[in-house]
Amino acid sequence: ALLPALADTLATVPLLVIGTYRREDLPRLHPLRRVRQELRRAGTLHDLTLEPLDAAATTAVAAGRAGAALTPALAALVYERTEGVPLFVHEFLGALLGAGRLERGLDGLLTLRPGAGLEVPLTLRDAVLLGLDRLSDSARSAAETAAVLGPSFDANHLLDLIRDDSAFDTLTERAILTLDGPQATFRHALIRDAIYAGIPWARRRTLHRQVAAQLDAAGAPPGVTAEHWLAGQEPERARAALLVASTAFCRLYAYRDAADAAGRALELWPSGVDEDQRLDVLDQLGRCAQACGQLPEAARAWREVAQARREAGDPAGTAATLRRFAGALELQGLWEQALEAHRAAADAFDAAAQPAAAAEERLVVGTTLRATSRNTAALDVLARALKDARQAGRRDLEARILGQTGNARVRAGQVADGLMDARAGLAIAMEDEHTGATVEVLQRLADSLEHAGDYAGARSAYVDAIDACSAGGLPDFACRACMAVPLYQTGDWNQAATECRRVLTSLTASAVPRAVAGAMLGTVLAHRGQIARARPALHDALASSRHLGLVAVQLRALWGLALLEEHMDAPAAAAWLDTLLNVWDASQDHYHVLFPMRWAATLYARLDAGRELSRAATTLARAADLNGGSVAYSALAHALGERAWLDGQLDDAATQFGMAVTLLRDTNTPFEEASSRLRLGQVQSAQSRPDEAAVHLHWAHRTARTLNARTLASHVVRALEVIGQPGPSGTVPGTPEAIGLTPRQLEVLRHVALGLTDRVIAQELHLSPRTVEMHVGRILASLDSRTRAEAVGKAATLGLLPGSFPTL
Repeated sequence: ALLPALADTLATVPLLVIGTYRREDLPRLHPLRRVRQELRRAGTLHDLTLEPLDAAATTAVAAGRAGAALTPALAALVYERTEGVPLFVHEFLGALLGAGRLERGLDGLLTLRPGAGLEVPLTLRDAVLLGLDRLSDSARSAAETAAVLGPSFDANHLLDLIRDDSAFDTLTERAILTLDGPQATFRHALIRDAIYAGIPWARRRTLHRQVAAQLDAAGAPPGVTAEHWLAGQEPERARAALLVASTAFCRLYAYRDAADAAGRALELWPSGVDEDQRLDVLDQLGRCAQACGQLPEAARAWREVAQARREAGDPAGTAATLRRFAGALELQGLWEQALEAHRAAADAFDAAAQPAAAAEERLVVGTTLRATSRNTAALDVLARALKDARQAGRRDLEARILGQTGNARVRAGQVADGLMDARAGLAIAMEDEHTGATVEVLQRLADSLEHAGDYAGARSAYVDAIDACSAGGLPDFACRACMAVPLYQTGDWNQAATECRRVLTSLTASAVPRAVAGAMLGTVLAHRGQIARARPALHDALASSRHLGLVAVQLRALWGLALLEEHMDAPAAAAWLDTLLNVWDASQDHYHVLFPMRWAATLYARLDAGRELSRAATTLARAADLNGGSVAYSALAHALGERAWLDGQLDDAATQFGMAVTLLRDTNTPFEEASSRLRLGQVQSAQSRPDEAAVHLHWAHRTARTLNARTLASHVVRALEVIGQPGPSGTVPGTPEAIGLTPRQLEVLRHVALGLTDRVIAQELHLSPRTVEMHVGRILASLDSRTRAEAVGKAATLGLLPGSFPTL
């Protein structure tokens, strides 16, 4: 599985990978067959087929083994019987020499001695067994015992079993065994296999039992002993050894070996015997399998345990197992099945009179439903969770549940009640000093404020959550990723990008904040025309959000991809929007669809796509009806303006775009307001009202310039050209204003170029180090740079530093 990925990833690296396989060991469905096809298609596979030796090469190998040249007759016999396989040639000559069947002729060549009376071995096994026939009975018995011990073993174990030093010495002298300290090894595994296959079945069983008993007495690893008890047809002893081995492997964190041993022990378990112990072993198998990444095996084990404990009337055991089962399903991305397992666990905890645990499980269900925009279902589950938490006296859970409940209510359009619940939860968490609960509820309150259109309040709540994380030593990546949303909405795109990069460059940020950060950063970069950097961030965010079931992130990522396509191919952008609408149709998210659909309405109007524009307007009407608020109704008015303009009703279009602008004046959403002012200005231009149009277009241009929203700025510039007005002064590409740098940030940039640290810059400019850090983050975002050095290089190229000149 690794090889095709290596072939793509390391295409330019001077790396040679050599792998060997036997064609006869490759059945039709073997995965290596698919790998070979993939590597061949990639042009990176060079297949070298190692055929058996030809007659001349076989004769040369045989002569080397015998120490003398062979007669043509003997050479022909060796080639016929060995078929050119080098190992067979070696063993065949060894057998002939050991049996004294060869002699030198008058010409000095080796030949078969006439009348020796021994059959020439037909196979390698025959050759090995023929060699054993030349040994004493004790040596031959020692060889068989050694074969039962395995290809490699402790020589002391063999000596203790055979109690015959001379027999052991014979095996080493004949090079059947080689020694490396106390470790004995068969010279070739096939030699051991041939000897082992020649042992009669009854004697082989007896030998395995003797070996198992001896190893057990010597304190050998129980997993090794178990193999011999199995081969010796002692399943009960094998099962006991496997259970000991599984426990020992667990203690050593060798979870894969532990799971394998437990699984094999369970296969040997007699029906109806020690059922409680069997379930404990099955539970251990689940834990070990999950720990080593064998998640389907873990889930199967826990499903069986839960069912058995339910049937046995053990609600507490059932609930605990179902909780673990749900976790294994979540790790596989089987969210719906995991939800049902959490529900079942909550019911079982109820039956076991454990209301706190039931509340925890229902909180997980409610949180997941809320995160996947199924708010009505979330509220039903959270209401029962709240009852459980209060019954258990768990105020930390009560606070968290109220935070989730408030957030779900706001998302469902119950803004006032939802904010009241979230703030009640925050009050409880802070009063009882539950740091984790405080952070979680602050996040839910911030998200609620964002959905209510209070972006400044949302930003403030996220800052409080970050401060709480810092005070409690908790990770703040989720807060920073989510804070990028109100930062983006309020036009602080540079800081939004900085927060997203902080999350994405962390080695410890989890999947959800990384998905949010990738979608938000990709959206900002897409607006700014930085296609190469936006695309991977958006695709990664889309894949992660689909896997995690995060509808809001999917909508944002799909919009970002549509923004990218607008730069090159507007119809391709519309295709991404179709996917976006399909995602929204299957959800209850009535907020995150507002912003992409507002933008989409303009795109559809430019494409003269009336049907799609009507669908966008209908979507926004539903969202406005369910979500409410100025932002939602402004988006609907904007879409209605596009519809009226497409129908040639300029007066109605101007009225609707004007309403869209008016509704946004107190919301601090500069990009949306600039987009509506652009369209209002264009309609007024079409109505021959250039002076009024110019007011809105200049406002839109200033905003686009501040945001560094290049696509929006280009549309505004073209609209200004239509009415015969140039763009506002100071917007020459490459100037600080066009790039989005304020005078203070330019001043900080010039100090950065001198190699000064944030602390020194703060002293020089009489600022706080934190303020300098924020300015540097915005500088990096504006110059699309990952490091300070890269930003300084780009600034010099653009002529922003003293003594530098723009590179044309």
